[in-house]
Amino acid sequence: MKALVVEDDAAIADFAEMILVEQGFTVEKAGDGKQGVEKALSFHPDLILLDLMMPGMHGLQVCELLRKEASLKGVRILICSSKSYASDIEEAMAAGADEYLTKPYGAKDLVKKVRTLLAVSGGVEPGAPAADSLTVPTGSQAESKAAAPERGAGPVTVHFWGTRGSSPAPGPDTVRYGGNTACTELRFGDLLIILDCGTGLRPLGAKLAAEFQGRLIDGHIFVGHTHWDHIQGFPFFYPFYLKQNRLSVYSVRGAGKSLERVFRGQMAADYFPVPLESLACDLRFIELEGPLTLGPVQVSYMYLNHPGLAIGFRFEGLGRSICYLSDHEGYVLFGGDNEVSRKSEAKLLEFVRGCDLLICEAQYTDEEYTYKKGWGHSTYRDVVQRALDAGVKRLSLFHHDPTHDDAMMERLEAECREQARRGGNGLLCSAAREGETLSL
Repeated sequence: MKALVVEDDAAIADFAEMILVEQGFTVEKAGDGKQGVEKALSFHPDLILLDLMMPGMHGLQVCELLRKEASLKGVRILICSSKSYASDIEEAMAAGADEYLTKPYGAKDLVKKVRTLLAVSGGVEPGAPAADSLTVPTGSQAESKAAAPERGAGPVTVHFWGTRGSSPAPGPDTVRYGGNTACTELRFGDLLIILDCGTGLRPLGAKLAAEFQGRLIDGHIFVGHTHWDHIQGFPFFYPFYLKQNRLSVYSVRGAGKSLERVFRGQMAADYFPVPLESLACDLRFIELEGPLTLGPVQVSYMYLNHPGLAIGFRFEGLGRSICYLSDHEGYVLFGGDNEVSRKSEAKLLEFVRGCDLLICEAQYTDEEYTYKKGWGHSTYRDVVQRALDAGVKRLSLFHHDPTHDDAMMERLEAECREQARRGGNGLLCSAAREGETLSL
């Protein structure tokens, strides 16, 4: 029998190959999603081990494409991922997967799943000493990391239009840190970049309309993921309704649907009185498959640990670098202190390493995390330590919990600044405030 391992981590791919060969399989490997689809069509495997979070084409998209191929009708697909969220497992099954195996896995785990899928017998006895645990070296480069741009001079500014996570939190107790959900404006010289489309997008739209006074607004909107708090403001962005504007929305393809279809569904008649077709501007939806260049800025991204498809961004241009991690649950915090978690964390550290500004979700206290583990969010302490470990110059804590009023936010901000001071590397740390502008 034949097996195809589609996995961007070479150590994990080699481990799976070794176990499958011992079980009598002929094995081929692919290092990314596109290569996996091509090899599946030429190799015609009986079994495919498929990672979820890969650069370029993610595993859900690969699974959907493979299930449309008549020549692969009988292939069995086993998703192997460090993401153990129930929603990810459900999405994988909906995309056409037959089984799901959580990393890190040992030889016994893999052989059991394979035998269940294919009724394979013989080969190495499950639980034999040969490679029953997965050891993965650390220090790989983060996925989709763009090359460093040329350094130059130019104004680089950041303005926070929405700093809350989960749901808006208006009222007198949140006026200092803000009540609108995630939306941040970046300016690299004249280049306009918008991060997420939470309720803060509405006031940003009004400001841009007043600033440009009928002139072309050429903007680039990057969406980390499409949960409610990151898209609530999309239909209320006034520049969408002005014919002269050109606006592009960037993210990865959704689970089972295109990026455009996700936003079209949000504006369906059951939820909103105006359909997507009524937006008058030149609106484009661009599904990311790798780094891209926008004028003087190079943009790269990597997948985050959050239920569903979520990505973080790195923007480099005009001599400055900004990283944005909107929703992320620390790998070790969630998955335990094992080789897979440590390697995943190392890749994230490499992705944000040395940036001038890290905007990072930090929603929970340590106490809150004890009963919200698995919700896809980080603790304040974990985020500050990540910034220290990565040599970040400045950290803006973001995605504030809607239950945290201004008084609580001030206490948490003071605690984080003290943690940063004890770190000893000069990290500047603050909690993002709605209406705040940073000049880098």
